[in-house]
Amino acid sequence: MSPQLHFLIAAALVTTAAAGPFPPAAGQPGSDAIAAGDSRIKLWATTADITRGPRLIDSMTPNPAGFGEALDALGPANASPDDPYTVVSLGDGGSATVTFGSPIGDVPGPDFAVFENGFSASFLELAHVEVSSDGVNFFRFPSTSLTPASTNIGEGGSVDPTNVRNLAGKHLAGNGTPFDLAELRSLFPGLDIQRITHVRVIDVVGTNNPAYASRDSLGAIIIDPYPTNFYAGGFDLDAVGAISATSITWAAWTSAHGWTGNAALPAADSDQNGVPNLVEYLTGNGAMKISITPGGTLVSFNRLSYRTDASLRVESSTDLIHWNVLASSSGGAPMTSTLGNIPVTELGDAFKQVSLSLPANPAPTFYRLAAELPPGP
Repeated sequence: MSPQLHFLIAAALVTTAAAGPFPPAAGQPGSDAIAAGDSRIKLWATTADITRGPRLIDSMTPNPAGFGEALDALGPANASPDDPYTVVSLGDGGSATVTFGSPIGDVPGPDFAVFENGFSASFLELAHVEVSSDGVNFFRFPSTSLTPASTNIGEGGSVDPTNVRNLAGKHLAGNGTPFDLAELRSLFPGLDIQRITHVRVIDVVGTNNPAYASRDSLGAIIIDPYPTNFYAGGFDLDAVGAISATSITWAAWTSAHGWTGNAALPAADSDQNGVPNLVEYLTGNGAMKISITPGGTLVSFNRLSYRTDASLRVESSTDLIHWNVLASSSGGAPMTSTLGNIPVTELGDAFKQVSLSLPANPAPTFYRLAAELPPGP
C-alpha cells in the first residue's frame, strides 16, 4: 500500500469482477495467507538489493520511487493496516532481491511468504516472484490474474484476491502470500529447489496499456491499482519469511517432510512421485534424461553435492533383473565411471548437472539411479 493512498480507503473503487477460484483474503475460510507471527517461519531475509522503478512508467520524465530503504525489507514482517510505513517501495516495475542467512529448501506445503503493506483486503499492489539457486539464473513462479483488463481500476481501485494466484501482495499487511517451491520442480530442471539462495520480487505494472502492462503466465494483462504516481508508488515490500533452511542430512530431510516409520525408509516413495526417497534426496527430483544418437547414448541427471551422507549410482540392465553399475558417487564426491572407460562430466557448483557418454548398444537397455546409505554403527 502506498502511504499517500491510505486516505482513499473510504473511496476505493470496486471492480465488477466476479469472485474467482483461488483462496480468499486473510481471515476468511480457506485463505492461504501466512500471518507474520506464524510459527512455521524460521528464517527472515538478511540482505536486500533494491532496484527502483519510476513513480509513473509512462511519464516522459521518469522519477524513481524513493520511499523506504533496503533495511526495511529485512527481518520479521512488522507492517500493519494501521501502521503500513515500515516498508521499501519499488515503483513501477522495480525489484527487490533478498537472501537469507542460509539457503532455503522445499518442504511439504508453502516454503516462503512475501509480505506487502496493503491496508485492506482488496487494495492489492501485486508483484511477480522469482527464485534462484545460483544468484544468476532466476525462475518465475507461474501466476494467474483473472481481473478483467477492459479498463484500468485507478489508484484507489480494488482487486478480488480470489482472482489472483502466485502473485505477491494478495493479502493485507501482516499476512504473507505463500509460495511452494515444489511447483517449480518439473518446470525448471536447472533450478535446485532444495537450495534456493535468492528470492526476487518484481512490481507488477497494473495498467492495461500493452506497451507497459505486466502479464501472467498465460499472457493475460495483470490489473492492480494504476497509476500510483507517488514517492511510495508500486509494490511496497515489508519482508520475506522462509519455512525451512536447506536440509543437508538424510535425517533432517525426512524430519522436515514429517516422515517416520516406513515412510522414512530410503526405498519408500513417500510423496508418491515415482522416485525412491533416497534418490530424491540426493538428486532433488530423480529425473533422468536419455538421449539416443547414432554414436551412442547420453544419460543426464542432477546431483546435489552438498548432501554427503549417502552414495548414488547409475545402473543399466537389458532384462530389468540384472543391473550393472556404470558410475557412482559416494559422500558427495564427483561421479566417476566404475568401468574406467565411460566419460563422465559434471557442471555446476553445489547443483551438479551430470552426463555419461555411453557407447552405442544394439540391445534394448534400461537405465536407473540407485542410492544407498552407509551401514549403521
